[in-house]
Amino acid sequence: MSNSVTVAEIQFHPWDRSYFFDPAEFEVKLGDRVIVETTIGQEIGKVIGFGKVAEHELEAPLQPILRLPTEADFTIMEERSVNKSKDLQQARDIVHNHHLAMKLIDVVYSYDDRRMTFAFTSQNRIDFRNAVKDLNVAFGRSVRLQQIGSRDVAAEMGGIGPCGRETCCSTWKKDLDSVSADLVPMQQLEYRGTDRLSGLCGRLKCCLAYESEGYRMCGAKMPEVGTFVKTKTYGAGEVISRNILTHVITIKNEQNQRIEIPMGCDRVGCSGCSAGGGCCSDDDDKTL
Repeated sequence: MSNSVTVAEIQFHPWDRSYFFDPAEFEVKLGDRVIVETTIGQEIGKVIGFGKVAEHELEAPLQPILRLPTEADFTIMEERSVNKSKDLQQARDIVHNHHLAMKLIDVVYSYDDRRMTFAFTSQNRIDFRNAVKDLNVAFGRSVRLQQIGSRDVAAEMGGIGPCGRETCCSTWKKDLDSVSADLVPMQQLEYRGTDRLSGLCGRLKCCLAYESEGYRMCGAKMPEVGTFVKTKTYGAGEVISRNILTHVITIKNEQNQRIEIPMGCDRVGCSGCSAGGGCCSDDDDKTL
């Protein structure tokens, strides 16, 4: 059986992936800044989580946290960021001269001041090798260009969602998993329209995935639209619609009547379905 190790999850930039490091003897907590050794040099990162990982699942030997940054370290990083707007504009001019269809969003500086990383968005894959050569010369550092998605941009910029709260991606959601379009019909939201189902990033809202399992569990206990069912009170009929949230189906019986039939639960959004039993029983007397 493989041994597990305690890891600290550290992120260097809001639009970048996170990495695992050994917390060593440091008693760090969520939100703390730390200095670590990476494959390309020392960096300052933010602790965003802790956990245990099996040794065989590690991509590379776990590197330890070197130390906690001092006030002097923070001052140095702030001083480097003073020219951020100027550096971004200069880089955009160079990219424009190379006629590249890409939009530079952000620039970050490495702790050892040897590297600059520009984040950009583009609809296509970009061959920017010649542009990087000019950027290296212009800034006197090793320059990296990293392509990010529109959801990463929203996470970096932040904003207020239609729910009235700050966007999940900019506050607490670390993993920006893809949101499948299949979740829309599953939750019977086709009528809402694309604009109302999209977040600030222009993609489907992440929150569509939050309740998907509940809808899936409840929907599995209800007959599909188009199927024929038998009822004790109204006879046989075809299911013409179903409301998963309220647990009600509508059938059209042999007399061409439209009848709403509760599926044994009148509690909107109850937890019985996801519990595999509860108030949404499979008992025939309650079903139809």
